[in-house]
Amino acid sequence: MPQAEAKSAADHWSTATARRSRPLSFSFKAGYGAGALADGIVAAGFGFFLLFYLTAVCGMSGTLAGTAKLIALLVDAIADPAIGLASDRLRSRWGRRLPWMVFSLPPFAIAFGILFSMPESLTGFPQFIYVTGCLIVLRVTLSGFVLPYTAVGAEVTDDYRERASIVSYRLISQSGGILLGVILGLGVYMSGDGGLLARERYIPYAWTSAVLIMLAGLIAIVAVRKALPRLHAPTPETTPFLASFRREMIELGRNRSFLVLFGTVLLYFLAYSASVSLSLHATRYFWNLDTFSIQLVLLSSTLGPLLGAPISSFILRRSEKRTLAISAFLGIAIFLMWPPLVKIYNPQIFTPSSTTPILVVNGILFGTTIMIGGVAFQSMLADTADEHEWLFGVRREGLFFSGLTLAYKGASGLGGLIAGIALDVVGFPADLASRPDAFQLPSHVVERLGLIAGPLPALNVIVAPLFLFGYHLTRAKHKNIVVELEAMRTEAAVNQPR
Repeated sequence: MPQAEAKSAADHWSTATARRSRPLSFSFKAGYGAGALADGIVAAGFGFFLLFYLTAVCGMSGTLAGTAKLIALLVDAIADPAIGLASDRLRSRWGRRLPWMVFSLPPFAIAFGILFSMPESLTGFPQFIYVTGCLIVLRVTLSGFVLPYTAVGAEVTDDYRERASIVSYRLISQSGGILLGVILGLGVYMSGDGGLLARERYIPYAWTSAVLIMLAGLIAIVAVRKALPRLHAPTPETTPFLASFRREMIELGRNRSFLVLFGTVLLYFLAYSASVSLSLHATRYFWNLDTFSIQLVLLSSTLGPLLGAPISSFILRRSEKRTLAISAFLGIAIFLMWPPLVKIYNPQIFTPSSTTPILVVNGILFGTTIMIGGVAFQSMLADTADEHEWLFGVRREGLFFSGLTLAYKGASGLGGLIAGIALDVVGFPADLASRPDAFQLPSHVVERLGLIAGPLPALNVIVAPLFLFGYHLTRAKHKNIVVELEAMRTEAAVNQPR
């Protein structure tokens, strides 16, 4: 390395380390968290509306709709590690992460608008190609924004508890985005009788969401820009990108903590994505709720973070993150499973007047538990990024988070496909928009819909936390790792040729 470049890197390292030891301001956390608002709006569109829109409104079969989602997610999952590593290696005056966020945001927002504005003339294979193409563009550009954005949260501070706080802000904002997406959909554009099946109402919903995605993303970009002096500089690279990519992927496979988190994410999101993809079908046809009640039930889970954030902060002062995450996963499974089973086998509890209040309370508890588990799990992920540097000598937040994102997206795609196939298997019709308003689903279809939307995914959620028993990065061990990393960085800076 040239002497001038070595001195510059050493100076940046020393200054950034000192700045990362300072507490983060509320304005940064709030501004940074806004980026997750954009992600939440997309999550609401994908999770609650997309499968219903494609099947019940646009007439695609559940299998084809699920296949389109799976193809896009698999393409994205393959691209994610390359995006993550490229983000780690990028050298620019704007740092490693910011350029990716800036250039990915516009196509990410536009693709969302186009997806829900599908021309009515499209049917059959052209319709499938249109949906798949939109989903691929949207997913890849979403990764181009979210992966660098998430990596910033892991490298902007080295403090164990401060990282949990950043994750809380991010998850609260993401839940706010989901809340906003549901309100825009069910409360504004698709409200009233027949609103969910009115194809033309999805277009203004989509483009309003796209504008909000742009605004939220720009706020996060400004916050990250101001935090650049705190961030890690890229490690000087002499290895070609492809060779480095191969080496880094091998190192990920040798990181025990990463593999544990990878397995947990894979199983959990396989179940969660299947359940969420079917939530609109279930609330409308299994629970027989009107649009207003559906909105209340879907919104209830987004209110959970208001309780979950302070609860997780309180518990993490006294408990290990792993313990909290395992407990939360088991709670999620319970809240997914019990309402459909009780309605099927003891239906008198769910009367017309009691169903919505019960489901709303359950949704709040469900969302609270997700938030508690999310804070614990995602801050574990940030801690493991430190462990990875300690083990292998390089900081790879982007690649590291992309590896977990690969598991999440692969599982989400497969979960979406399973949900689509399950709809076809239980006999759910794909042309509800063209059927009479008085049409009623057969009772056996309704019962099976309840089972595939709740209890069956819950069984997978129960299995997911078993992986976490292999996670051994405790609070004390992480503290020692941070101390050793600082010593390694100081030694490296002192030994740089002048």
